Amino acid sequence: MSVDDGAVAIIGWDPSLVRETVARGLRPVLVRDVPAHLRGTSIPLPEETEEIVVEDITDVGDVWAGLTRHFGERLHQELRGIVTFDEFAVSTVAALTSLMNLPGSRLERAVLMRDKHLQKQAVLAAGVPAAASRLVVPGSERIRTPFPGPCVVKPVAGGGTAHTEMVRTEAEYEALLNKLALSATSPFVVEDLVDVAQEWIVDGVMQDGVVVFSSVGRYAAPCLSYTTDAEPLHIYRVDGTGEDERCAEARAFAGKALQALGYTDGVFHLELLLDRSSDTFFFGEVAARVGGCLIQEAVLLKHDFSLAGGAVDVALGRPVQSTSETTDRCVATTSLHLPRGTVVRLPNSGRFAAADDIHEVRVAVLLGVNDHPEVRATTNWQGLALVSAASLAELDARMAAVRGEFIEQSLVAPTFGTGVQQRAFLADYEDAWRRLL
Repeated sequence: MSVDDGAVAIIGWDPSLVRETVARGLRPVLVRDVPAHLRGTSIPLPEETEEIVVEDITDVGDVWAGLTRHFGERLHQELRGIVTFDEFAVSTVAALTSLMNLPGSRLERAVLMRDKHLQKQAVLAAGVPAAASRLVVPGSERIRTPFPGPCVVKPVAGGGTAHTEMVRTEAEYEALLNKLALSATSPFVVEDLVDVAQEWIVDGVMQDGVVVFSSVGRYAAPCLSYTTDAEPLHIYRVDGTGEDERCAEARAFAGKALQALGYTDGVFHLELLLDRSSDTFFFGEVAARVGGCLIQEAVLLKHDFSLAGGAVDVALGRPVQSTSETTDRCVATTSLHLPRGTVVRLPNSGRFAAADDIHEVRVAVLLGVNDHPEVRATTNWQGLALVSAASLAELDARMAAVRGEFIEQSLVAPTFGTGVQQRAFLADYEDAWRRLL
C-alpha cells in the first residue's frame, strides 16, 4: 500500500499505532518530548515515520507549536487524525481534535476519562455501583477529608496505581497525608475501600456511541495487592475459558458505565471490582487508552483484533474493522522481576521467542542500578512476557518457568548488600570469567 500525503499525529511513543498508521497508507508523525527522543527505542521504526520533538506532550500549546513547525501551511491539509495511548496526553489530544475539527472524543468527555473523582460522580449519578469518592489536597486544612474508614488514596488523575495506597486505620491515613504533603503535586481522591474478591477488566473500542469490539480479562489478584505484595502481576484473557456468564455481565456493566460517562469514540480500558459480599461488580476506573502490561498484544493474540488499528480508524473517522476470531488457547501476561542491586547482564529476549508458547518478552530494565520503590505501582517491573497454553494450569506453570528463566539469565550484583555479600559475588564473578577464558 502506497503512502499518500496524509498523516496521523501520534502523541507519545507507541509502535503499534505507528504500524497501523502505515498499514492504512498514511505517514505516522511521532510527537515526543526531549527525554523520550534521547532515550530512543529498541524497536525499529518504519522509514515513513517522521518525528516532532516538543517540551511537553501534555501541553496543548507545545504540541500545537510542534505541529505548526513541522507542517507549516500544510497542517490542515495533511493532518488526517490525532491519536494517543499516553494516559497523560488524552485530554491534550481531545483539545487538539476539537480545535482542528478532527474525529475523536471531545474535551468534556476526555476529562471524564481522566479524572477519577469526576468518573465516580458520573457513574454513581447514573445508578452504576461504585465506591464513594472525596477530594483532598495533602497539607491543606481547607480541602481536607476526615478519615472515612478503610479507604484507597490516589492522585485525582494518575495512572498505573502510581502513588496509590490502601489505608485501614485513621493513624495510617494521617501518616500518609502528612507524607504526601511533602511531595504531592496533585489533588488526591479518597475512595471507600471495596472488599475485592477479583478485579476484572474490559478492553475495547467505541465508535459513534457503540462498543464495536471488547475483550474481557481478569487479574490473578487485585491491583492493590500488587503494590504491597511481592507476587508478580498476571493478567488473563478470560473469553472462552468457561466463564462466559461472568464475561457477559462484565461487558454489560462496562456498557452502562461508558454510557454514563458519555464516551462515544476511542479505545477504552475499564476496571471492575467484584465485591466479595454481594458478588456483584463495582466500577473501578476507566481510561481512554489501551491498558499496559502487553494487554493490547494479548488481545491481538486472543482475538486477532488490533486495538491500535481500531484507535487509528476512529481517529480517521473510518469504520472500525470489528471482525475477530477468538482462539481456544489460554492467554496471559506476566510481569518479570529482578532483585535489587546493579544489573550487570540481561537476558536476550530472542531466546524466549524461540518457544512456540512465548509470544513476546519485553525487557524494560537497562544495565545499572535497580532500586525497587517503597510502594510498587503496576508499572514497576523489569520485564513482561506474553504466554499461551492449552489450559489455565499449564499457563500458570509456563509463566512461572519464564519468570525463573528471566532471573537465571540475568546477573545482578548485590549493590545494597553487606561487604561480605559483595566480595563473595565478585569472587564468583571472577571465577566465572576465568572459566570462560
